Amino acid sequence: MFPIIDLAPKFRMLIVFFVAWLASALIFKPICQIAKSKNIVDNPDARKLQKEPIPVLGGVVVFFGIIAGLTFFKTLHSYVSIFPVVSAMVVMLYIGVIDDVRGIKSYTRFALEILVALLMVFGTKAYVTNFQGMWGIDYVSTTCGVMLSVLTFVGVVNAYNMIDGIDGLSSSLGIQICLCFFLLFFLAHDYSYAALAAVTMAAMLPFFMHNVFGWSSKMFIGDGGTMVLGTMFSAMILEVLSTRFGTALEAITEVTIGGGWTLDFSLIAFTLAVFGLPIADTLRVMFERIARRKSPFSPDNTHLHHLYVQNGYSFIGTTIRENLLNIVGIAAFILLWRLGASKEWQMYGVVLCALAADHIPTALLRYTLKHPDCALAGFVAKRAKRSHIERRGIWLKIQKLIDRA
Repeated sequence: MFPIIDLAPKFRMLIVFFVAWLASALIFKPICQIAKSKNIVDNPDARKLQKEPIPVLGGVVVFFGIIAGLTFFKTLHSYVSIFPVVSAMVVMLYIGVIDDVRGIKSYTRFALEILVALLMVFGTKAYVTNFQGMWGIDYVSTTCGVMLSVLTFVGVVNAYNMIDGIDGLSSSLGIQICLCFFLLFFLAHDYSYAALAAVTMAAMLPFFMHNVFGWSSKMFIGDGGTMVLGTMFSAMILEVLSTRFGTALEAITEVTIGGGWTLDFSLIAFTLAVFGLPIADTLRVMFERIARRKSPFSPDNTHLHHLYVQNGYSFIGTTIRENLLNIVGIAAFILLWRLGASKEWQMYGVVLCALAADHIPTALLRYTLKHPDCALAGFVAKRAKRSHIERRGIWLKIQKLIDRA
């Protein structure tokens, strides 16, 4: 037995974080070159925002980093409980890459997502059962829990896939989501899922840097990447909302900074807060498509990030704003929890914040597009102009450093 096994959990997490980051960084350039040589690229069209073909195998890079980190984690701690999650991620990566290369009909992909969700739920035995007494409900039946879990899986996978529209947005939101879940799992002593969040966060960092600051080394994460990450996020949600996690959480009395978990910590509100903006944006767009008598999965340019770009904002400016909007929802949840709000009001507050974070900017940005001569449009135009960063000076040096890495 290696002495490293006896390390404290926080040092184990640091080690697997570094391994995942290093593996992802080292494999990025070879995968990018393969994608270019095999013409596995995302070509520009009227809806897409890039102006030239971009490689789309970023998901393979992130997945490689995740697996490298988890493989090393196996020498430090058993992760049998998340093996079905990794298996589901492999299947979803395959489906996503096929979709990137050849294309898959939306309803075929929808059916495959349901199948993978069922396999993962029964493999992990983690599904939505724990309502923590909200609305007078403690636990739901297995049948109802499985149905809710499949709905959660499909919803999260598609919400994360749809949010991926500009450089850095999906990866930065993914890092933010992973950080939130890592803190929850680590403080609850669920180290297997904490490690999964840590290695995913680390594996996305090199991709984020190339995607945002790179030029010749830019690569998209593709459907393969968003479906892998959406699978992992949904697995974390199902674990958090399962009976076993709720029981373990209630058994811990002093694990937070400055206090302990209370029975009024709503796990449902927490998960909604972490995914607030992507879910609100996706639901709005899908309902608008249905209202226009189109398929809810048909692509268009009505997402919030499209509206920002149409108003002149840069990709990085849009990414920063959408991350801040999502953080507002998380902050609102923490404030409501610490003020002693009931689980129901924590959830109501989170839902209202998520809807406001998406609907208010959407309404304002649409108004400025329809009324370009109004005062609000002038204000937005000035803010949009400031969001652009010229690639010179320090930014040009960062670009050259990233491209050479």
